[in-house]
Amino acid sequence: MSAILDALREQQDIFVEAYRRNVDGARAVQRTLTEDILPGLVDELDLQEEDVTKARSWLDDLQSIYRVFRRHKFTVPFALEHARDTLLWRLAVVPSEIPKCDSPFLRCLPLDARDPFGRPVVVVKLAELLDFSGDVRKALIHYMELLRLNLKALNATACDDDSLPVLQYVVLVDLSDVSVKNPQSTDLISWHVLELVPRFPGMLGAMFVLNYSWAHAGVWSIVKRVLPKSVLSRVFFPTPEELVQVIPPSALPQEYGGSLAPLCQLENPLESFTARPPDPLPVSPPMSAPAQLSPNQTIVRVPSISPTSHLNPYFGYPVSGRDAMTPRLRHGRQRKRDLLRTLASLWWSRWKHRVYLLLCIAMAAVMVTSQRRRSRILRWKQAVRGLLLGKPSEPK
Repeated sequence: MSAILDALREQQDIFVEAYRRNVDGARAVQRTLTEDILPGLVDELDLQEEDVTKARSWLDDLQSIYRVFRRHKFTVPFALEHARDTLLWRLAVVPSEIPKCDSPFLRCLPLDARDPFGRPVVVVKLAELLDFSGDVRKALIHYMELLRLNLKALNATACDDDSLPVLQYVVLVDLSDVSVKNPQSTDLISWHVLELVPRFPGMLGAMFVLNYSWAHAGVWSIVKRVLPKSVLSRVFFPTPEELVQVIPPSALPQEYGGSLAPLCQLENPLESFTARPPDPLPVSPPMSAPAQLSPNQTIVRVPSISPTSHLNPYFGYPVSGRDAMTPRLRHGRQRKRDLLRTLASLWWSRWKHRVYLLLCIAMAAVMVTSQRRRSRILRWKQAVRGLLLGKPSEPK
């Protein structure tokens, strides 16, 4: 039996046990988000009905809430903060309707193509991703949302409520025709791991890197420093023979030794969640003046993220989302004064109640001491007055 399959089975057993033990906690987090946090955001940001519907659509996805809960080791306060920040980010960045990508560098195999643990299979052509002519980061955000919607739909149509829902994917990363001299590859992978994956946590069950050669070893030695240990334990470099031992040939395209049709001929379930292309508009005469934005029309931007937020890629430093879909350092560099300000803020948020208590005790002590001193001065005044009048005062 394949050693890779044994490792995957062990990881899956741990994953299933953790889900069954903590799914009730995820439901409690979901209720808190829906009943307490979302109404607060509606009042704070004056959200429109469309935004509220969009937010509830994500909050109704129990599996997404569970993955956030699991990312923070089932700690409720951290999961609530992460979910709140993600909700704000989604309202600003993720569109209600996702357009179809002209160059599909990411494909999901048909729904009946699964690994031995029932997880859908996704194929990523890395060469097409790096040569993507449009905004590749925006396209990756759209694809991650489509993958989430696909899992949500799979679980909604499940017949058995007691069965384990589908929470993760198996990803095949094809390195064929990838240029090792592409400077964009390392930066893009770092952005994806550090900034995008926290918005869609826990969706990767296993990654199989295909067509890997010694020419890619230098790039991998750099990339693996960015990846956390939890991800590295799920990355494998199988040979074609090992791949068909882990994933049955009935769930693999012909390019990778399977019995399915070629990848370009297979149905992509993700396309069912994309928006229909708009109908062509009739040709109209040119306008005399270009259209202008209404004064009341606002431009959606990334909401501000606290320096201490778990979604801040530069923890402890202020970031700005202006004119960008992902946060950047507000001052262009990591300044020591900003870190000291954050540390002082954290210290004050933890010890402020004790500081207030100590100040109250000190003020009470000063008042008692002042009262005693005042009474002592008053007794001396009475004694002096008695001596001057020839009437010695009685000691008190």
